[in-house]
Amino acid sequence: MAVTVLQAHPLDASYNKALLDAAVGGLEAAGVDHVVVRMCQGDEADLDRIAASDHLVVVAPTWWGAMPAVMLDWIQRTLGPWIDGDAPRATSPLRSVRRLSVVTSHGSARLVNRLQGEPGRQLWARTVLPLCAAGARFDWIALYKIDRL
Repeated sequence: MAVTVLQAHPLDASYNKALLDAAVGGLEAAGVDHVVVRMCQGDEADLDRIAASDHLVVVAPTWWGAMPAVMLDWIQRTLGPWIDGDAPRATSPLRSVRRLSVVTSHGSARLVNRLQGEPGRQLWARTVLPLCAAGARFDWIALYKIDRL
C-alpha cells in the first residue's frame, strides 16, 4: 500500500503538527510506504505520486469552517478540471485512491459544525471522494472544541 499524506499548517509548534506526527508514526509502525507533503513548508504534491497512492491522508485544521487556503488552492488547481470542468472522472489523478482520510480539528463544538452544514467535510465527501476509485472509503477524523480543551 502506498500512502500520500498532505499536511497544511504553517507552524511546526502546533497541534496539527502533532496530528501529522501521530499519523506518520502509525504508518511507520505498520511498515507502510508513505510520503509526506507539507504544503505550508513549500512542498508540492506530486501528481504522479498521488496517482500511484492507494490511500490519501489529509491533515489540516478547520479554521472558521474552512480548510487552510493552501489546501483549497491545491484542490482548485489540481482537481479543478474534474470538479468544475469537463474532464472525465475516469481520468482523475485520484482514481487509484481507495481510501481518503481527513484528520482535522475544530475550535467549535460538533453541534455548531453540524448547524453550519459541515462545509469542510462536505467538500471532501461530496466533491473529492467521487474522484477517487469506485467504492473508496472516506474517514473524517475530527477533534471538536479544541479551543476549550
